[in-house]
Amino acid sequence: MLILLVYRYLRKISIEEKRNLGIALTKLSPEDLSKALEIVAQNNPLFPASAEEVELDIDAQSELTLWRLKFFVKDALEVQGKSSSKGDNRNSVNVAVTNPNISAASKRKREICDALVKNAKKRIKKPSK
Repeated sequence: MLILLVYRYLRKISIEEKRNLGIALTKLSPEDLSKALEIVAQNNPLFPASAEEVELDIDAQSELTLWRLKFFVKDALEVQGKSSSKGDNRNSVNVAVTNPNISAASKRKREICDALVKNAKKRIKKPSK
């Protein structure tokens, strides 16, 4: 409950931060991307977080959801950076070869990320009034 009070007093996320968040989502592992989609679904019960293809409109999300996503993505990317710098890439390649579900998850992640980046670019190109 305390965290909800803290989020209430945070500033609004800027357009640039939303764009960066959309780009950062494309860098998440399939597992972390699923967790990010679950964060969106927590504030929007109708959001199909487990669907095969998902369209996420960052501008339509609440400030609470955006801040939670921002903190989650930042932490997840830091962990990914640390694990890849320790030489874990060899293990992840072996897992991908032996587990076909990871391949499907990677494809899903790429489709979602491409849609996010495409939507972010569209919003950026719109002339402001």
